[in-house]
Amino acid sequence: MTSMGTFIKVHFGSHALLNDALGLGKNSVSRWYNDDPRRFFMYIQQLKKFSNVSLEDLVEMIEQRVEDVDALKS
Repeated sequence: MTSMGTFIKVHFGSHALLNDALGLGKNSVSRWYNDDPRRFFMYIQQLKKFSNVSLEDLVEMIEQRVEDVDALKS
């Protein structure tokens, strides 16, 4: 399975470009990625559309990132 970080780099190039693609404010993706990856679920349909990655794989990537962030916080 691809990590969320790799997914962003491969399909968008950077957090800033993903911000632009989703119409988000500056640094939103970075904040979500580092503090609250669950926020990506709100945009899962757009992520699927832009990348053609299955919903199942996107859910798995986001859930793995949630686990990673929770582990880093504890």
